[in-house]
Amino acid sequence: MTTPRILRVRPLAGVEGGRVTIFGEGLCGHEVGQPSPRFDGTETRPLIASPGKIVAPIPEGATSGFIRVVWPDVMVEGPFFEVAEKLADELHPVANPVVDSNGYILTTFSGSRGQAAPGGVSVFRISPHGGAGPFLSYLVNPTGLALDPGGTLFISCRNDGTIRRITPAGQAEVFIDGMGIATGIAFDREGTLFVGDRSGGIFAVEPHGARRRFAKLPASVAAYHLAFGPDGDLYVTAPTLSNDDPIFRISPQGTVSCFFEHLARPQGLAFDRDGNLFVVAIYQGERGIFRIGGDRQITLAVAGENLVGLTFDDPGRMVIASTNAIYRLSGPGS
Repeated sequence: MTTPRILRVRPLAGVEGGRVTIFGEGLCGHEVGQPSPRFDGTETRPLIASPGKIVAPIPEGATSGFIRVVWPDVMVEGPFFEVAEKLADELHPVANPVVDSNGYILTTFSGSRGQAAPGGVSVFRISPHGGAGPFLSYLVNPTGLALDPGGTLFISCRNDGTIRRITPAGQAEVFIDGMGIATGIAFDREGTLFVGDRSGGIFAVEPHGARRRFAKLPASVAAYHLAFGPDGDLYVTAPTLSNDDPIFRISPQGTVSCFFEHLARPQGLAFDRDGNLFVVAIYQGERGIFRIGGDRQITLAVAGENLVGLTFDDPGRMVIASTNAIYRLSGPGS
């Protein structure tokens, strides 16, 4: 009989519902019986169990702690696993959240095209300690969020192709219109706003409102997602139905190239303080948030289902948006 052993776990962080793979020896068989994986003290049922591998979902209510596998007569302990803290739910983000200078997280109830948010609240403000409160009302399909270099919030609305600027009094005024199906937005270091029109292109909008077409991309079935890298280039995902999409890299001159290929449904993306790119995607059958280092090696960093976006706060913690909630992790970005 092989004594059960946990050799490694991939990844070491995740959101409830995400699938985690436990690699080892003697993990399943007649000698030991069926395994019962546990995240700290919360039990889950394996989706796949073999002597060398267990695939298990992170159960609802799980908390950070050591992964354990329990059999009728034996228990083995694996590495520490961080479960993302849920900060707010009953939301509907479709892009990256943003974090303001006070540590508050801003996200949306975006809805389907033309759908007004229930109760009228379309943008929510989440305390650093959790809990969502209303921030803006009566925007239809708020989609992308971005802060300019001075900390002013801008919001794209894909229903009418506008970009709204939030005034110090908390009013949403139209900054520019005619942006097509306006989705992802991002500012460069000089304060130029870049807007993703998911019907096929990127616009650059100067602070005084002058616009120009910056780059042409394939049309997307969902929101474009934009993020500037430390190199000054613009990185964009544009998910299609092909299940084989790239991350685009666009130079300051508008030259489009491929940064990374073979992702399925890539969505939100963000850079950490070390220059690593993190992207929500499906890759080689795994789902979650992947880290792409400077050497372009890709690893699954956070297991998760139904994720759409992410960002990092000032302390380097990762803030994650799913299709209905906001979570926070301390590990992958620190």
